[in-house]
Amino acid sequence: MHLTNRYKNYIKMSVSLKSSRFGKTYLFVKGKIVLKEKIFTVSNLQKTYESGAVKNNVIENFDLDIYEKDFTVIMGPSGSGKSTLLYCLGAMESITNGEIIFENEDISKLKNNALSELRLNKFGFIFQQIHLVSNLTLLENVVLPGLAGPNRTNNSVYEDANNLLKRFGISEAANRLPSQVSGGEQQRAAIARALINQPIIIFADEPTGALNQNNSQIVMDLFSELNNSGQTIVLVTHDKRAALRANRIIYIIDGSIVSELNLDPYQASNLQEREDKVNEWLVSMEW
Repeated sequence: MHLTNRYKNYIKMSVSLKSSRFGKTYLFVKGKIVLKEKIFTVSNLQKTYESGAVKNNVIENFDLDIYEKDFTVIMGPSGSGKSTLLYCLGAMESITNGEIIFENEDISKLKNNALSELRLNKFGFIFQQIHLVSNLTLLENVVLPGLAGPNRTNNSVYEDANNLLKRFGISEAANRLPSQVSGGEQQRAAIARALINQPIIIFADEPTGALNQNNSQIVMDLFSELNNSGQTIVLVTHDKRAALRANRIIYIIDGSIVSELNLDPYQASNLQEREDKVNEWLVSMEW
């Protein structure tokens, strides 16, 4: 109860202003007042699974704002609703009640075709299970959503895909099948695929969960690079090393936010200080 009240007190320190698109908000963060642009506003979100007469409220009375250019990490114990929340935000799961406002529209009310277009053109997705098409090359996997998108020529999609593969250091593997490259190279290709349509926001669910420490480091370096260039990211993880890259970490238990930690943008030069701060906070969460 104490943690929940502390989070509510944090929320009360923000003052919202209307804008024509997402909504600008003044936030009191780390002793400073900053102006941020809202991308998502989640209000009174509820997600209930039913099995016969049994109802399981995975997320209940959940409120959250996501801000442009933020790197937001969602943490919590297993079964706390982290991935379910991510899938609801990304319009991959329907919700039971509440609102998810994106670009001044409640996306929970959209029909299937509109949701498909939204996921294709505005959102990027990265998962623990990488989900590359096994009989397509890395390049072919990356261009696939680009070729399905509107107002794109094949040449522009292939040019963007090759540039992404080069940027991520896997251009030499462009014509190899997923089975012919390492797990880290597969995940880098999956990140390139998520970026091919220049999404407004990237949703990532345990993207380092199936990788060794070296490949996890490479992948998280890419996430930091993307965020430094202005990409908005929402990432679910159990990995403290991945969470260190965020400027905002949200901790949830039983489908509710109990605390939030705000950090300066990630810099490798102050890693130890950052790790100490996150460790202390996670200990207070009994993580």
